[in-house]
Amino acid sequence: MDKKTKTQLSIGFFIIGLIMLFIPYLKSFDSIFPGISQYFSIMFYLGLVLVVIGYYLK
Repeated sequence: MDKKTKTQLSIGFFIIGLIMLFIPYLKSFDSIFPGISQYFSIMFYLGLVLVVIGYYLK
């Protein structure tokens, strides 16, 4: 894997992880996203893992 691809993967994982970290803060909009509130904790921890992966790939 070349450096450019590694950098792109790092940025991608980091951004997706950050988005997944902030999804649980949308609990007030539960009527907009019915049925996914039970997965908020999974999304939070998966987002945390993706941010860490993105950080270590840089």
